[in-house]
Amino acid sequence: MKNRKTIIIIVVILLIALGVYFLFKDDNRNMNQAASSSAAMSFKNIDMTESKEGKLIYRFKVKDVQMSKDQNEILLTGVEGSYFKDGDELHLVGDRGKIDRKKKTVYIEGNVHGTNKAGEELYAENLTYDGNKEILSTDQFFTATKDNKVLTGDSFTADRIIQVITARGHAKLADKEDTK
Repeated sequence: MKNRKTIIIIVVILLIALGVYFLFKDDNRNMNQAASSSAAMSFKNIDMTESKEGKLIYRFKVKDVQMSKDQNEILLTGVEGSYFKDGDELHLVGDRGKIDRKKKTVYIEGNVHGTNKAGEELYAENLTYDGNKEILSTDQFFTATKDNKVLTGDSFTADRIIQVITARGHAKLADKEDTK
C-alpha cells in the first residue's frame, strides 16, 4: 500500500514536471529567435549595390540600414536608388524596404515612386524584385503612366526597368485625360 502511494506520488510529480516543461519550452526558443533576429549592425546614409557578372543590377542610397547577425536580412529606411539593365534604368524612391540575400529579393514599400529614361512613371504601395527570375512585381494596386496613357491594375510583373509590364486584376489602359 505504501509502495503504491509512493508510485502514485512520483507519477503525479512527473506529470506536473512534464506539464511545466511543455508549458514553458517555447518561451526560451522565442527569446532566442528574437535575439537572433535583432540587428547586429546598423548603418546610416550608405550606398548599397548589387552586381551580376560585372553588370550593375541596382544601387540604392539608404538613410538607415539594420543588418541581421547572419547578414542575410537587411532592413532599409529611406530608400532611393535605381535598377539597371542594358544601359537603361528605373529610378525609385520608397519609405522602407528589406533585402533577403538568401532568397535574392529586394522589397520596397511605402509611397513607392519610380521613373525610367523612357518617361514612364510608376506609383505603387510596394515592389518586389526577384533576383533569381530578374522580375519586378507588386501585389497591390499600381499606376503606370507614359505618353499620356495610364495603366492601372491590382498587380503586375515586369522586367526590372519596367519596359514590359504585365498587369493583372482589373487592369485598365486609358488616356490620361479620361482618368481625371
